[in-house]
Amino acid sequence: MAEERTQATRVVGAGARAVRVLRGCTLEVLDGPGRGTTARLDKPRFAVGSHASNDLVLPDETVSRHHLEIRCQPDGYRIVDLGSSNGTLFGDVRLGEIVVGAPVVLTLGATRLGLTPGSDETEVPGSTATRFGSLTGQSVAMRELFAQLEAVAASDCGLLLEGETGSGKERVAESVHRESARAGAPFVVVDCGALAGGLMESELFGHVRGAFTGAEQTRTGLMEMADGGTLFLDEVGELPLTLQAKLLGVLTRGKLTPVGGTHARAIDVRVIAATHRNLPRAVNEGLFRAELFYRLAVVRLRVPPLRERLDDVPLLVEEILRELRAREGEHVPGELSAVALARLLAQPWPGNVRELRNTVETAALAAAGAPGGEPAVERAERTEPYTKARDRFIADYEQRYLVEALERCGHNVSEAARQAGLDRRNFQRLLRRHHIDLRKP
Repeated sequence: MAEERTQATRVVGAGARAVRVLRGCTLEVLDGPGRGTTARLDKPRFAVGSHASNDLVLPDETVSRHHLEIRCQPDGYRIVDLGSSNGTLFGDVRLGEIVVGAPVVLTLGATRLGLTPGSDETEVPGSTATRFGSLTGQSVAMRELFAQLEAVAASDCGLLLEGETGSGKERVAESVHRESARAGAPFVVVDCGALAGGLMESELFGHVRGAFTGAEQTRTGLMEMADGGTLFLDEVGELPLTLQAKLLGVLTRGKLTPVGGTHARAIDVRVIAATHRNLPRAVNEGLFRAELFYRLAVVRLRVPPLRERLDDVPLLVEEILRELRAREGEHVPGELSAVALARLLAQPWPGNVRELRNTVETAALAAAGAPGGEPAVERAERTEPYTKARDRFIADYEQRYLVEALERCGHNVSEAARQAGLDRRNFQRLLRRHHIDLRKP
């Protein structure tokens, strides 16, 4: 009988008392520079590389600055190579990423690294609060984030927010600003992906009159507008290298020179950056300046996607409808039925909180404009018991998801399971539950 995969993380308890625990894991340098060095994997994301910012620093010139990450998840330890120069080898195979639940030996350049799961468990700290600034959440994932935000808001250090598009990184940044000592000063948002071509530098740093064709008057840049407050660089990974260099210079010296100007002005801003990209990988690939990354990422926090915090959907829906009623009037429905919530809980939400907000607002506004209407997401059989409706919606969604995953991967079960983030055996168990034929049509 095959050995069950080690669970690297699990949730114990329920409701506001639920916490995440991590199964201990030992990393040991078996061969190469630093032989005998050991480390304990005691956090959800653990970085390995030759730079001092890593959790395990390997003194090996053949190891990249940011070589790999180990992420704890329910089905094991996900090892992700970050585009390293010499790769990460598992046996003779160069891996991109792999999930393991048993002892393994990896080769990183001239270093052989052993990973051995243990039996001890470590509790991940979580806040007792269900709100932070304008953020709301009772899920384990969000209360863990709140605990980190509470600490970082009290400091003035650089903060890098990582997370999928639509997960709410801008709202997180603004909440940190509102809870910080800079709350009374400006919070200025810079969408780095939308800065227009050759005008990027002028938008960010400003310009003096006559600096270039069309510069008919002096203009204050977004960075100077944030003086004394917080500058939020959204999608900072989209900045071109030339602009990265100038931004690094301004942050290092604390002085800003507008385009075409000759005099530097002192500036005091806290920078919070956000990205959906893996910036350590971008550093390895030469697409992002290492020095700027280290300055921005003094603290790195991951904003969880909505699918990892479905417990928060009822709270989010309540907040969305409350905000919508305040803006549009009391003719907007104040709540959704239990059946509607069950349908929302069964969705994958690839667009995260942004997609949920758009879905709820669109349905609620449509209902508000129709006499006797109700949000489209509520149009289910009213006499059907809640638990029955919920189970039916979830079952329908699971079946559609599995069929589409198989078709997308050419009925390759292993690949479909990997893309779904599930263990192959669990994926096959779902296929059998829904009586899905594995044969190609």
